[in-house]
Amino acid sequence: MKLLSFHFAGQSILSWGLQIALIIVAWLVYDRQIPNNLITIISVMGLMGLTYMSLAKDAKGTSK
Repeated sequence: MKLLSFHFAGQSILSWGLQIALIIVAWLVYDRQIPNNLITIISVMGLMGLTYMSLAKDAKGTSK
C-alpha cells in the first residue's frame, strides 16, 4: 500500500493510474471498442470521482 502513496511529479501513483484509466476508457469509446452508453458514463463518473478524491488527498498532504 506504501507504493500507491509514492509521489511522482506531485501526484501519487494511484492518481496517475486513475488518470491513465480515464484516458484508456476515452480512447476505447472513441475507437468504438466499448459502447457509449449509460453504464460507460456511470463507470467514468466513478473513475472521475475517485481521481478527484485522490488528487484532493495529494493536495492536502502537500499543503503543510
